Amino acid sequence: MLSAAKEILAQAAQFDRWGTLALMDISLRYRRTVIGPLWITLTLAATIASVGTVYAALFKQDIAAFLPPFAVGLIVWTLIATTLQEGANVFVASGHLIKAVPAPLIVHVLQMIARNVLIFAHHLLIVVMLHVAMPWPLRSTMLLALPGFALLLIVLLGGAVALGVLCARFRDIGSAIVSGLQFVFFLTPVIWTEDSVRGTALAWLTWVNPFTTLLDLVRKPLLSQPIDAAHWLLGIAYALTAAAIGLGCYARYRRRVAYWL
Repeated sequence: MLSAAKEILAQAAQFDRWGTLALMDISLRYRRTVIGPLWITLTLAATIASVGTVYAALFKQDIAAFLPPFAVGLIVWTLIATTLQEGANVFVASGHLIKAVPAPLIVHVLQMIARNVLIFAHHLLIVVMLHVAMPWPLRSTMLLALPGFALLLIVLLGGAVALGVLCARFRDIGSAIVSGLQFVFFLTPVIWTEDSVRGTALAWLTWVNPFTTLLDLVRKPLLSQPIDAAHWLLGIAYALTAAAIGLGCYARYRRRVAYWL
């Protein structure tokens, strides 16, 4: 366990290695395009504008109050869902490299997460444009989005490692993850709001669903909204749990993954 932890920390410190690989991934994926990964951002912006307008009308809410939380929530959820889906197949997709190049497995996970974080950074342009069109107060508490984002990344790293190992052994689980995330999306307050279920029989969804807490740790600070201390405690607990599970899976099975591919 200790050697696995040292290996992860040592590779995480080599940002120039996996960061460069992530940049190469994006460059190759959008080679010969004019705006590159901004195509994903434009697609997401169109989705936010169309779906957000329709749901604001259906829920009879002011679009200026509904659209910013929906947009930020969808952007963060896209990072979560994409990272976990790709994390489930990260070792399978890199099987030819794992069997040919003697590199620590964690490099492939860090590369995948770095790629998705770079795309997430592009998506933040949507938040900037929304603020110009529908301004909300800018407060110093917005900086709390940084530790919230750090907790989210720890959860995604631990989850990606655990799912990657599991799916390398049992390939059907990757499809189950995709279907499961689609189901969880509707149980997470992205399209709907926590206020709409407060005081109802469905209020428990906002507490038992860990993605609600992780989403709010990033979304609420960015929107200059207050966040309870309980959310921070839950976020830390989720991060520690995910890190422990991911480290345990990596320590026990990292030397077997190459034989499963």
